[in-house]
Amino acid sequence: MSAPAVDPRVQRMRAIRGAVRRLGIGEEDRRALQLELTGVESMGAMTLAQLDRLLDHLNRDRPARAPHGHAAPVGRKVRALWWTLYWLGAVDQPDDRAIDAFVRRQAGVDALRFLDHRHAAAVIDALKAWAAREGVDWPARPSPIGDRWAVAAAIRAKLPAGVAAVPDPAGGDARAWDEAIRQLGRQLRQARGRR
Repeated sequence: MSAPAVDPRVQRMRAIRGAVRRLGIGEEDRRALQLELTGVESMGAMTLAQLDRLLDHLNRDRPARAPHGHAAPVGRKVRALWWTLYWLGAVDQPDDRAIDAFVRRQAGVDALRFLDHRHAAAVIDALKAWAAREGVDWPARPSPIGDRWAVAAAIRAKLPAGVAAVPDPAGGDARAWDEAIRQLGRQLRQARGRR
């Protein structure tokens, strides 16, 4: 026996009520907002499209969250690019405080965890441009291995003469490339007298 299907309009109204509670919006303010956004004061009289518009508005500044225990993909990408800059010697602090400060300057949000998808692209583009100024020649068609190869090549190019560089993990997976980047980065930072 299967559970009866829930009407999509009912689902949206429940989600709207939850968002209103989360935001601390009172009944009068909610009705005024509904009227302003949709031209309809009562949720019961709204179409599904109008309910979606209202829900999108209420959730517009809510950061995208990943399932419990997992970092959001945007956060992982920003952290990976920040570590790229660390291994290239462009930044000295690979911790969350430094990342949060950068995100605050770029996107105007207090921390990486509050970065939504609307602002994430600008932050990621800024980090990639910075890495490019540090010598990373990003491939025309991004790929996990191609991007890592470009980072490894940029670090290797910065190594002083006489430093025995780590070999590329030819045919290796992403983890093997990540380890090669860490080893090359350590060599570069040590050669420059940095920890």
